[in-house]
Parts: sequence; structure tokens; C-alpha cells
Amino acid sequence: MKEKVDLIIVNANVYTVNDEFSKAQAFAVHEGKFLAVGTTDEIRDVYTSDQLIDADGRAITPGLIDAHCHFYGLGLNQQLVNLVGTTSFEEVLERVKEFHAVNPKTFLRGRGWDQNDWEVKEFPTKTELDTLFPDIPVALERVDGHAYLVNQKALDMAGIDWSTKVEGGEIEKKWKDGFSGITGILIDNPMALIDSIMPSPTLDDKIKALKDAERICLNHGLTTVNDAGIDRNTIELIDSLQQTGELSIRVYAMVSNNKEDVDYFIYKGPIKTDRLNVRSVKVYGDGALGSRGAALKEPYSDLPGHFGAMVTPVAEIENLANRCLALSEYQMNTHAIGDSANIAVLRVYKNALEGQVDRRWKIEHAQILTEGDFDYFEDGIIPSVQPTHATSDMYWAEDRLGERVKGAYAY
Repeated sequence: MKEKVDLIIVNANVYTVNDEFSKAQAFAVHEGKFLAVGTTDEIRDVYTSDQLIDADGRAITPGLIDAHCHFYGLGLNQQLVNLVGTTSFEEVLERVKEFHAVNPKTFLRGRGWDQNDWEVKEFPTKTELDTLFPDIPVALERVDGHAYLVNQKALDMAGIDWSTKVEGGEIEKKWKDGFSGITGILIDNPMALIDSIMPSPTLDDKIKALKDAERICLNHGLTTVNDAGIDRNTIELIDSLQQTGELSIRVYAMVSNNKEDVDYFIYKGPIKTDRLNVRSVKVYGDGALGSRGAALKEPYSDLPGHFGAMVTPVAEIENLANRCLALSEYQMNTHAIGDSANIAVLRVYKNALEGQVDRRWKIEHAQILTEGDFDYFEDGIIPSVQPTHATSDMYWAEDRLGERVKGAYAY
């Protein structure tokens, strides 16, 4: 008697991606898992199903894995003004006005602009936002998540003025082109001052965000995502939705680097279910190259005297590595883009992991390195690279780096 399963697919061109990269014709699935892979005859001889699909020779691959994304953030972004693909600041303003006309908010937010895609490849200022929205706070996030453009109302609510100083980033000031003062551009750590005055999403907002993100990912063939930095509440919500069958995508969750959450998960130990894997902490080393926040050994080629900055001081990274993570089962996954940030984090890892084997600590991005620094990866440290950064940055990376671009994006 044949075994009943949920799904059988036959007559396919199946790329198994096993150790031999062999191909197959058919497979059987039950309760969300592959039971058998083989020829059409082999599968049909052993299994039966009410759902039998003849693929007619079409290619089928395993579900794709995104090794570094912001899954929950992707979902939340669906509730904001979509500024991806804008070709000018004028288009940004038009999208913001159109969104607000249909979705009036007490705090207006958007994400996705990139000044490098505009004819005028410079950061905008808050002047037009102040005119359009004098009484509503506005925060528009750059595509990489490492810069805000905010209006004066948001600055006032956050208590940001000429005297405000924040380490690990920049509150941009400008004295040219008819502008004098704070421009409204905040890079890296100063963004937290704006975050602190934003309304928190409701539980319904969070659930909708997670489901929206799953829908988008599944439509692109992604069945597992590595979310690079989420808090305990969001991790527990993901687990709850997965347990009740409301969320099916698999999530490798990196715990955001705040002391309370890190201490909680380190004490609890790694969490592993069929769909959730919590065993790492996400740390931000520096900022992004596009917003000139990546920490470089030498000044930016297109901004003399500017080196970028470490978002998390090296001493704090070292303390976290030695105090908690090296003594636990947790991985440490640190964002590092600039060559200065990369070597600083690599040295911390090397010292913290001395005598340990296969801890699989990662450098997220590993984007710009000096030639001699690549040797650190021989000790089992993993460069977790994102090739899309090369294609998104290729139009202006040389402007930022000059000759150093030859050693960047080495993957």
C-alpha cells in the first residue's frame, strides 16, 4: 500500500543542491518536509497524494535563503512612504505629499531615497519639508537605513539643536548655497534621537508587518531569512505566529545588541525550532559607504578630512565579545563596511576566539579591506557578503574610495 503524502511533484527538472549537485525528476512532501527525492517512477511507486503536479520539465530549486536582510523592517516599510527608485528630491517630495493626502499621519515616515540616483548627488536639506509640513514631524530614511532626513518639527521634538553632540555619527551642518544651520540630515547614531520620539507600532501593526514581509519573500522564492537585528519582543512574536501556523517562513534571528536582550538570550541559550533559530547577536561596527558613515583608514576621496565613524566603540565591541559571547554558544555577527572597521572587528574576534574552533562568528558585509587584512579570515571567521552592495554601489564607489576600490567588494 502506498504512503499518503501532502504533495507529489513529477516530471520536473529538480536541482537538489546536495553535495554532488545532482538532479532529480520528482519528490514527495509531507507536513512541510521533503520525504523522498528521485525519479518520477520511484516516487509514484511508493507515494500517493490528492495533490499531484506534473511540472512538465520545469526547473525546480530548493527554497532560497537570504543570508542578511531586515525581514521585520521590510514589513514595517510597507506602512511607510515608498521612496525606492526616486530619481530626484522633487520626486521624493511628491511621493510624500501623495501618501499623506491618502494616509494622514501624526508622524510622517518614508524610506528608500538614495541621493546617488539623482542628477544632483548631494544630501538634500529640510527646507522644503519645513514649508510643506511645519506642524507634522517628518523622517525620511535613506535606502541603507543609515541616514535620516528630518524636518524642523522632528528636530524640535527630539531636542536636537546646534549644541547637540552624539558620538558615532553626524548631525550635518551646512554653510553654503543659501543654507546655514542644521540641514536635517542625521547619520547613524543621532538617528536614535528621532527613533525615541516616533510612535511605537501596535501589535496589529507588527503582525501585519511580519505577514507582509513573508508574502514578499515567498513571492521571490525565499523560504528562510536571516534577520540582522531584532529585539526580544519581535523574536517572541515570530515564534508565536510560527507556532500557531500564521507564519511559515523560517527565520534565523540575530538578537539586537541591547544589554537587556543580549543578557536574556545568553542566559537562555540558543533557541532552535523547525522554523526559528536564535543563536547570534548583531552588532553595528560602522555605518554605510553611501552616506559616508563607513569607517575608513584614510579620508574619503570625495570628502577630504572625513573618515566616517564607528557606530559602536571598539572597546564596547571587545567587551561584548570577551564578556558574553566568547563564553557562550552564541555567534557574534558584526556589521563592518569600511577598512578601518573591518580590521578593528577582525582583531577583536581573533583575540576573543583564541583556542576555540568553528565558532562561525561573522563579519556582515566585509566590504572594504586592505589586502593584508584578508588573512584574518583564515582563522574560521566568516565574511558574510552581500553581492547586491557591489551592484548598487558601483556607480559611485570609486568616488568615495579612489584607488582603494580595487581591493573592495573582493567577492
